[in-house]
Amino acid sequence: HLSDIFPTSGAMKAATNGGEAKENAKNKTYPFMTERDLIRFYQILPRIYSYFQSIPMLTTRHNLENVAKVAVETKWDEDFFWSLEFSPRFYADLFYNGFLPIAYRLEPFPTADLREALLRALPSLAKHVARAGSKGLCILMPKLHKKRCLVKDWKSIHIGKNFRKRSKKYTISFDTELDKVMDGCVKQHGENWLYPPVRETFRSIHKNPVKTVGKAKLPIRIHSVELWDGEDLVAGELGYSLGRVYTSLTGYYVKDSTGTIQMLAMAGILKESGFELWDLGMSLPYKAKLGSKTYPRGDFVETLKSLRDKVPKPLPNSASWSLNDIRVLPTKSVNARIAVDCLRGKDTLPSSSGKSKASSKHNSKDMKNSKID
Repeated sequence: HLSDIFPTSGAMKAATNGGEAKENAKNKTYPFMTERDLIRFYQILPRIYSYFQSIPMLTTRHNLENVAKVAVETKWDEDFFWSLEFSPRFYADLFYNGFLPIAYRLEPFPTADLREALLRALPSLAKHVARAGSKGLCILMPKLHKKRCLVKDWKSIHIGKNFRKRSKKYTISFDTELDKVMDGCVKQHGENWLYPPVRETFRSIHKNPVKTVGKAKLPIRIHSVELWDGEDLVAGELGYSLGRVYTSLTGYYVKDSTGTIQMLAMAGILKESGFELWDLGMSLPYKAKLGSKTYPRGDFVETLKSLRDKVPKPLPNSASWSLNDIRVLPTKSVNARIAVDCLRGKDTLPSSSGKSKASSKHNSKDMKNSKID
């Protein structure tokens, strides 16, 4: 029984083993495995790798909101859980409850000393390994940080003069080059946690957003953010949106300063689109320098719950700029300086006519001067 492998720590065991049964979706990551072998696989894995005995397992049957609640109330001293489930629906439930989709690869798998016994116990896995060869095993490691790095107030973001000045030569776009951005992240950081099953799930949600389980049934969307120098892609990031919350997952850059410019320009667009929380995941020095603050797990979960079912406010000039309109965003891009200036209210995003507040003022001044002449 699956309960045999849960940690014995009372409250967390109850949360992961006693939650109401939810969607019992077929595990699409291991479609070659029979249902019986998959259950055995869940049982055997923590006995091979002792680390998985110390943290709870999660599946589509678990009530993730209850898990997050118990983690907060008991001040659970761990960040990670584990799962073999990589389906878009499971990812959407994780996002909705504040978990980030970190992944880890066990390599090689199976290990030489256990290979024969393991494959004998799991016939369908044996057939797959014999056909495809062993490339390691990807484990999803959902992470609910004890401390979360957040921007709750757009005014707290620090805009360096040099970054603002340099931003003028770049443009920023959304959702036009998902695969190129993922490739850029892997090239700069290595696969790290962005393994093939994760990328495949991101592609699926990007193409077909998944509705949340909340009352509002808002879509959860995977986004790529691209910073361009002419036709050259010089920085990018992956993230997701739900309600009035945007979460940054990972990013990369190929030129000095372009990573920061991409984040500042994106923040301006998020602000203009009515987002109220920018979730940056784990705290790092460059995020603090940008103006983010670190909050306890409980504060993050409470803020997330208050915003995840709220529709982002429509933009004053054009609703087509909302990150929730994925069909329009790929056809639009904006000068990064304009986007950065949105953070301080010095400019607005272009309207349907292609004019921003600054450009409209400039044009009005030119018209006035021409009349005087």
